[in-house]
Amino acid sequence: MTPGCKNGWMPEYRGRLCISADPSKPAILLVHGLHAAESWNKPSIVGYNYDFRHTPKDTDLGHHSGPNAGLYKAGTSNKIDVDPLNWFDYLVKQGFTVATWDQPPDTFDPAYDSAKIVLAKFVADTAALKPSSPPPIALVGHSRGGLIIHKLLREQGSQGGRIRWAITIHTPHHGSQMAKTPERLAEDAAELFAKVQLPPDVKHPLKEVALQIVSPLKRMIDEGQHELAPESALIMGLLNGDAKVDGVDYFTFGGTNPTLTRLYTWLFTPMSAVPQYKVKGITPEQYFDWEVKAAEVGQVSPLLDRITEFAPEIKAGQGDSLVTDQSARLSYAAHETDSLNHAEVLWNRDLQNKVVHILTKSTWVAPVQVLKR
Repeated sequence: MTPGCKNGWMPEYRGRLCISADPSKPAILLVHGLHAAESWNKPSIVGYNYDFRHTPKDTDLGHHSGPNAGLYKAGTSNKIDVDPLNWFDYLVKQGFTVATWDQPPDTFDPAYDSAKIVLAKFVADTAALKPSSPPPIALVGHSRGGLIIHKLLREQGSQGGRIRWAITIHTPHHGSQMAKTPERLAEDAAELFAKVQLPPDVKHPLKEVALQIVSPLKRMIDEGQHELAPESALIMGLLNGDAKVDGVDYFTFGGTNPTLTRLYTWLFTPMSAVPQYKVKGITPEQYFDWEVKAAEVGQVSPLLDRITEFAPEIKAGQGDSLVTDQSARLSYAAHETDSLNHAEVLWNRDLQNKVVHILTKSTWVAPVQVLKR
């Protein structure tokens, strides 16, 4: 195999493969989560690329013949272009051999069977780069992808010492309560809006937006997600007699920020109702400059933070909207907690840099965490 990405797409992987010009550098197999095919190279596909950290800027709507006041629209945080920050391209630029593959959807077993085939091919293909000294391999998984890695190592071993790192990102190693009650998302969102005191012209459009936000989450919690409940056969089977595989360094990351987006009203500024004048010939011509300003609706925003905390995954300081930081841990792994939600780990550059640091340094020490009493 020659260095380069060729066309980037490898049918035999059902994914992408780029070969490093330096065969001594680690080779990385990226394992995506449930319903997140292509998310390593197109993270916007998950649909939650909201810029919830910044209030949208004022919007100038230009000149109009009449005044305006009150509500312009209601909606969410702005979407941001996160695809240029994808993991695949970034790791390739760092000089690694990198591969992804698209798992069969839905339940765990077909995805795992596919993973066994792809891992065997990846081990063989990367060994061919330098048969006398094949590159070490890192398995990096997001969400359910980390469980696939967990089982691969338990059943397939380290492949003769080739696999040196197992890195899981916001993976529910101990299960997720969200997998048990998907219907609660829509029910609690509706209940939240039933309780708040807002003008009807604000309340109704915001409620529609909120239900649209939680619907994709609810769809994600299907048969495949039910397998991720703490008492499921999959989770219990992985934890029963669990132990690290010799020669493999394990690293886990977990998140404590459940915020996916914020809800705003865009209101016309007072100046939108103040007449302005321009002279056209000798006759003044009246016009109005419409401008709208975003205001967060604190009674219902941030959305998941305001819903009844029926599961720790959606509680600030505990979960990332789908997985708790505690569930993301393995007793024998170095662990780091971040303040990220479940989706934004797919484009967070700081997290990517930490993983690169793990793979390029002989040792990595997780920061000391002070537990609150």
